[in-house]
Amino acid sequence: MSDQKKHTEILRPQRQNVALVFDSPHSGSDYPADFNHACDMKDLRMAEDMYIDELFAHVTDHGAPLLKALFPRSYIDPNRAVKEQDNKDGSPTTLRGLFRTVCSGINPTPIYAKGAFPTGQQKQSRIDKCYREYHENLSDIIKDTKQQLEKTVHINCHSMPSTYGTGTPNNYDFILGDREGRSCAPELVAFVKSALEDMGYKVGVNIPGYRGAEIVKRYGDPANDVHSLQLEINRGLYMDERSFAKTANFEKLKEDLKTLTTKLAFYAAPKTKPQAKAPQTLKKRK
Repeated sequence: MSDQKKHTEILRPQRQNVALVFDSPHSGSDYPADFNHACDMKDLRMAEDMYIDELFAHVTDHGAPLLKALFPRSYIDPNRAVKEQDNKDGSPTTLRGLFRTVCSGINPTPIYAKGAFPTGQQKQSRIDKCYREYHENLSDIIKDTKQQLEKTVHINCHSMPSTYGTGTPNNYDFILGDREGRSCAPELVAFVKSALEDMGYKVGVNIPGYRGAEIVKRYGDPANDVHSLQLEINRGLYMDERSFAKTANFEKLKEDLKTLTTKLAFYAAPKTKPQAKAPQTLKKRK
């Protein structure tokens, strides 16, 4: 089932029977008419977490919902705090904040022409129509899951480049981020790390730059059994980062992620509660 809003889409299972929630905040590719970018679209699309929503679309078959942004992160980034509006005039070039000024870490092409960086009113419009819708939906899904299934295991899905801006290779296939233990229980990190390593992947945890950002910070509350884990996938595993073409390994990765979700569904399944005492008490009262 699909519940499409104006700027987001929620893929829902027929019945949510596991305390799993997935979201993909950076895979959106519907570019608004009022974006007013000056760079080439191919450069701009390098900011996308391309195909991540497709790689995780299977989660509904395992009883879990998937929220995905339809708008691009280069328009406004739902994985940043509203207070991170640090580029009042579009200078200096940065990837930080709600409104980035360059296309990507490996392609520092400016997004806007000089003097065309969004005004305060334009920024507020993007917050109102895209950012708020995304967070309202994610908040509702996480709260509903917790209410119905007593806990939430939230996987915040991303991709990362195969090389850093300096040209240094990214030697990890996956990086997990839990804000140094603040957004989820250590058992969840260990579980996911082990599951991926068993499939032959190299996994890092809380590597600088990938420790977890606004979304896991905002929703992770392990003390109250709401666990948010950021999961980054190396794009070199499944796509050509220049042509955007899927590689031959795409389908294998897709199957491996299904295996991971199967294991996570078991991890997040509601535990059967003993019921022997309650019926006996009721019988005595009769």
